Amino acid sequence: MKLKNIVSLVSLSLLLGVASCNVLDTQPFETYDEATVWGSKSTADAFVTGTISNVMYGYVNGNQTTWEERTGNAVHSNGGIGFVREQMDRYSGDGGLGDFGNIRRCNLIIEKATEYTGQGLSDADSKDLIAKGKLLRALLYYRQARTMGRFVWVDRVLAPADTASNGMMMPTTKTTTESYTYILNDLDAAIPDLPTSVKAGELSRNMAYAFKSEIALQAAAYEADAAKKKEWLKASIAAADAVEGASLGTSYGNIFNEKDPYSSEIIFAIYRDKANTNTDAIAPLQNVMPNTNNDNLVKNGCGPLFQTNGGQPFIGWLWWAPTQNLVDGYDVIDEATGQGVVWNESTQFKNNVTLVQGSAPDWAIDQEKAEVLFYGNTKGDKLINELMYSNRDARFYDTFVYDGTTWWNEDIHLTVNGNLWRKVNGGLGPHMGLTNYYWRKGVYNVEPRVLAGTPTNYHYVVTRYGRVLLNKAEAILWLAGMGEGNYADAVAICNQTRTVHGKLPAKQVNSLEEAWKFYKQERRCELTMENDYYWTLLRWGKHGGYANNGVAPGGKIAGFTEIPTYVEIKNDRKSFYVGKVTHGDNDIREFREDRRYLLPIPQGQIDRNANLGPQNPGW
Repeated sequence: MKLKNIVSLVSLSLLLGVASCNVLDTQPFETYDEATVWGSKSTADAFVTGTISNVMYGYVNGNQTTWEERTGNAVHSNGGIGFVREQMDRYSGDGGLGDFGNIRRCNLIIEKATEYTGQGLSDADSKDLIAKGKLLRALLYYRQARTMGRFVWVDRVLAPADTASNGMMMPTTKTTTESYTYILNDLDAAIPDLPTSVKAGELSRNMAYAFKSEIALQAAAYEADAAKKKEWLKASIAAADAVEGASLGTSYGNIFNEKDPYSSEIIFAIYRDKANTNTDAIAPLQNVMPNTNNDNLVKNGCGPLFQTNGGQPFIGWLWWAPTQNLVDGYDVIDEATGQGVVWNESTQFKNNVTLVQGSAPDWAIDQEKAEVLFYGNTKGDKLINELMYSNRDARFYDTFVYDGTTWWNEDIHLTVNGNLWRKVNGGLGPHMGLTNYYWRKGVYNVEPRVLAGTPTNYHYVVTRYGRVLLNKAEAILWLAGMGEGNYADAVAICNQTRTVHGKLPAKQVNSLEEAWKFYKQERRCELTMENDYYWTLLRWGKHGGYANNGVAPGGKIAGFTEIPTYVEIKNDRKSFYVGKVTHGDNDIREFREDRRYLLPIPQGQIDRNANLGPQNPGW
């Protein structure tokens, strides 16, 4: 059953999160004893479903956008954040230590399924429930492992005697190796008894394999022992190969919107029903939608005016916009060679644009002239938006709103004084994109518009087959650099996503270094806005070498320090420039390699319980 079908049993799933009670009350006055919950598969499933929701929402909703802005992929419309300026301290809770209530729920599933075998649960029922409890426990702990490296491992339902009056006194794991061993052991124990033929909103064997392909990669990145690193890289490949029945969707954008929510590519998604969901509850929808209207356009001399919804089609609450840095990764097909190349290196661009480096055009806003990196003027009757945006990687059109496109039945102008220009409201700031791009990926076509209180269906794609393939490609590249296997196998995998989703010609690669460059581009374009790039950059930094621009393993990561950029296009579309996003100090991007490969265990927790130490390096 999908998550949306369990609403009537949510109160039941909450009952058993409270310690040491056999009979508990919820409002409005329903009472369930333990045997009622665990004495049948249907009621036990309701408890599992509540736990799925609690655990898996940690991978989606605001987390796609929050972690994206901590890389060069996105900027916050209110300005830079302390995280990317290294302004965190050792008391930060960004690592997510704890979540003991949901750990308890996972352990209850495992223990009660065992206890009630033969008392309402068959052997098959019990095995299914135990497997799901272990899968959820692994995925909950993985969220902590990839942030802090260590966590408090609890594998049983605790009794009052297990804790002291001043709180939990159990220790954290001592190493990342120990942490990932627990997680991968849970996955391996769960996999044989997980169901195989399920829908994308249910726990499954494929889901466990998909996550294992990525978790083993992350584990290998933090592993110092070469033999163990190889073992986990090979486990990643084997897990990817074990996924059955999934295939790449032919329409990339539809995987993430209302047109194909049950795509053959989706391995696990969270589904929301409009019966109990409004647009304001969906961060990747509400918080990527701009906010302006015809009154603002008239006041500030912008246009053309909007034609729908009384001149107010865009009433979102935007915080995040994609960067020119990210857009640069989506190749254009060169009109002379037919091959995919960077947009400003194509034949059609070079033949029709005069490019100037290191200065600003006369029409640039005075206070922004120091931001300009390069500018260009077109020749003849050519328009710059056509040269920049025609014949791009197909994923470009499914991921971004750009100048000259149609969005919500409106002709979008992202030129100076255009109708969705970054300064259409009179200046930079909240709820308009700072980069002259907006997110299209994951935006449902909600009727009549995205507006607080408007009901909508929605699905969050948590993991899918394209991601699994790229996990396998990365493991192959790592092993090739260690003298095992052939990088060409990874290139072939990258060409699958490139040709099927990107509709681009296959890329030719002639060395391991080129293979890494191709793979890095492909993963960034394929998985943007899927809560991936931040964690991937950490892996690449740990690996070093070709994975991190030649930097030694554990060094500074360029992907975290690149200055975010925007594009400005003159109203006649004959001139443009690319500049640095400096609003709100968005250009201040730092990365302390001595500490930020792992976030801190909150020092306040260590001060109360020394067993949680030692503190992570650099904090």
